[in-house]
Amino acid sequence: MALVSFGAGAVAGLVIPELLAAEQQLDIARDDAHFLSRKYGLSAEQRRLLVMVFEEHHRIDLNILRDAETDEYSEALRNKRLLHSRKTDDRVRFVLDEQQRALYDRDKTIPKLGASSSSSVKENR
Repeated sequence: MALVSFGAGAVAGLVIPELLAAEQQLDIARDDAHFLSRKYGLSAEQRRLLVMVFEEHHRIDLNILRDAETDEYSEALRNKRLLHSRKTDDRVRFVLDEQQRALYDRDKTIPKLGASSSSSVKENR
């Protein structure tokens, strides 16, 4: 019985933090999509697609960080993350229509992904 209890505790200790992290990533993705949706007047479908784009961005970014060797926390790691951010930006642009894309491209104050909760950044819009 003790072994079963230990096993259940070990599984919960491994699974629950992953579930909580996934939920937090989803919240950030939703916040980022909501922010752009309000800013550029996106449709519900565009917003749904952006949530998926941002979820994928955060998942891959965490994997890049998780897989990095300790000596890799350097320019190489920054370059990997920058390349990934550029790919995500291309995906965001793909979701937008021509007019929205023009506004998005013109807007030089778009916060980094995950920063949409920063009220000081939002106020500069």
